[in-house]
Amino acid sequence: MSHHTRTSRTAGVLGAAAGLTATVLLVASCSASLPHQADKHGAPANNHVSTAGTHAPGTSAPPTGTSTGQLGTTLPVSDSSGTQLDVTLKKVIDPASGASKYSNPAKGNHFAAVKLRIYNTATTTYQNNANNETTITLSNGKTLHADYNPISGCGNFDNGQVTLKAGASSTGCITFQIPKGQKVTQVGYSNTVFPGQKARWQVS
Repeated sequence: MSHHTRTSRTAGVLGAAAGLTATVLLVASCSASLPHQADKHGAPANNHVSTAGTHAPGTSAPPTGTSTGQLGTTLPVSDSSGTQLDVTLKKVIDPASGASKYSNPAKGNHFAAVKLRIYNTATTTYQNNANNETTITLSNGKTLHADYNPISGCGNFDNGQVTLKAGASSTGCITFQIPKGQKVTQVGYSNTVFPGQKARWQVS
């Protein structure tokens, strides 16, 4: 065999190998750039990214449940409307006297009052009626809502209305009528409209 023939065959083999390599590289390149196959609903197949349990910034739910403490304790109160308070049960006045001769309990009852300090820890103004937000529990287990008679020596905020700018606080008394022989065992404060974190104090 001549030198010329051997050279021609070698060149042919090398050319074929180069062509095959180029074909393989082209197929691999096309395969890498192919889009994911879509399922019958048009969503990408084999998509395992999950967003379950994630929340957009600023949309997390407020705390819920009840914070508890004793007389004199400061407890947090919050709700889904943006309320953020530190509420302190300062005193339980039992019995309490009416602010005037026109302020009298029903027959068989006597006045009692709870003295609260409400501090607004939110960045927005808090406005609500403390008479609606405050409850007491008696020794018989019954829960009572506020009575609107004022008592002597402690004002009822602004007729129960509390308006506090961010960082402000106010102190006032909420009046209740208690049947003879009953005592206050617990005091509660919460927003009665929006869900959130409540406060409850054990008194006795």
